[in-house]
Amino acid sequence: MLFILDNNFVLDLIARRSSNFGLQLNLLYFLLDKGYAAISSSQLHNLRYVVMRNYPQYEADYLEIEARLRIIKTPSYVDLNHKLAIIDIEDYLIELSAKACNAKIITSDKQFLANSELAMTPVETFNYLINEHREIEFLSLKRINDKYSVDIEHSIDRVLASGWYLLGNEVKTFEKEYAGYIGTTYCVGVANGLDALRLILRAYKEMGIMHEGDEIIVPANTYIASILAITDNKLVPVLVEPSIETLEINDTKIEVAITPKTKGIMIVHLYGQCAYTEKIGEICKKYNLKLIEDNAQAHGCVYTEPRTRNQEPRKTGSLGDAAGHSFYPGKNLGAMGDAGAVTTNNGELARVVRALANYGSEKKYVNNYQGLNSRLDEIQAAILRVKLNYLDEDNEKRRNVAHYYLENIKHPDIKLPVVTDWNAHVFHIFPILSPRRDALQQYLTENGVQTLIHYPIPPHKQLAYKEWNTLSFPITEQIHNEVLSLPISQVMNTSEIERVVEILNDWRR
Repeated sequence: MLFILDNNFVLDLIARRSSNFGLQLNLLYFLLDKGYAAISSSQLHNLRYVVMRNYPQYEADYLEIEARLRIIKTPSYVDLNHKLAIIDIEDYLIELSAKACNAKIITSDKQFLANSELAMTPVETFNYLINEHREIEFLSLKRINDKYSVDIEHSIDRVLASGWYLLGNEVKTFEKEYAGYIGTTYCVGVANGLDALRLILRAYKEMGIMHEGDEIIVPANTYIASILAITDNKLVPVLVEPSIETLEINDTKIEVAITPKTKGIMIVHLYGQCAYTEKIGEICKKYNLKLIEDNAQAHGCVYTEPRTRNQEPRKTGSLGDAAGHSFYPGKNLGAMGDAGAVTTNNGELARVVRALANYGSEKKYVNNYQGLNSRLDEIQAAILRVKLNYLDEDNEKRRNVAHYYLENIKHPDIKLPVVTDWNAHVFHIFPILSPRRDALQQYLTENGVQTLIHYPIPPHKQLAYKEWNTLSFPITEQIHNEVLSLPISQVMNTSEIERVVEILNDWRR
């Protein structure tokens, strides 16, 4: 939610000249406190000029307000023949800015009000805010990206000005920064998270470490992409049940699934929780297996060795031999489109992955492998560089939401997630279990709380793997029948969090 303040609204406040001064002042501070107040960059020069010429005694007051306003870029796509542009070019530029960011305009200018559907009086705005019943979104990407809008605009402008849009400086710099963040020597940007996993396995085949028909152990409870990456490489997924407590792969059930054809274990840090355990690491060493991490949902998650708590914690994505990362827009570290990466400490693996992702080529027009086109573009890399700076802070805000949920949701038909180490969870998703899941979801929808199901159909029941449809994985099936994801993000406010809890606890049995 964003409101652009027209010049007359700001000047009315500065000069104390409005009959609704008290209302406008309260409205201004409400909007500033919520981060809803903005002005168009086209307004800045006029406002400063008028204040300094006509109201110099209030210059400090104006500059204090200006410093707290979001400055919205004035778009360059100006149509001078537009009706509003002919009537008042400044009003037209403000409206263009408002349309660019889906904002309303607060003004007392009758001409502006008559000629713009986005314009509202201060009184109308006040009533709108008082009466508005906002649905609690499961995840508001707009609110999340609004936090970084200025930095993102700057990063995109930097790419446009460079004239280089693929395999340029932004990708190289992001790869270096993300490898440093994760704690690996190498990072290779690719087109998406599925490709990241596909390329890791394909690289192992090109290196002679894996061959068609080899087996990869993978959790039965996962998003289907983990399994698609395996079968796409003509490898064989071996499904292992999760723990009903952690919803992650059950490390006590892995060893019995190992055969002479087993070449790797793919763990999935599902929902943002670390799936790695000391036992999994020991199994990989014992049987000489590659450990591949699906880190699509756990950017910033940390693992600490239980027996050596004084050892430096390691981030997921650096715990195994290689890891695939997704930067899909809804992830904790999300791009504004598809994007992904591979991290590893193995230089040869990184080299082969990079070549495979670029048509199998390390040198232009020289193709050593039958590769594919899977490249991270410059704009997505630039955006990810911005958001990486805020990732730890945003994850901590997610933990705060989760902590409130865990402390305050009290309902006998709702099973909450088990968290053994708060640093080992970044709460990409907050899953609850209920035997009456569908009724609960309907109840929450009716009360204005959006939820999602991650995931309604387990991989072994999907038509894509119809040869598995008769298999039985009861714990996985229970999870998929009972799981429901509650709203959680770094931009949820206290009233939204409290409302979700209140509505849940009021659910009648």
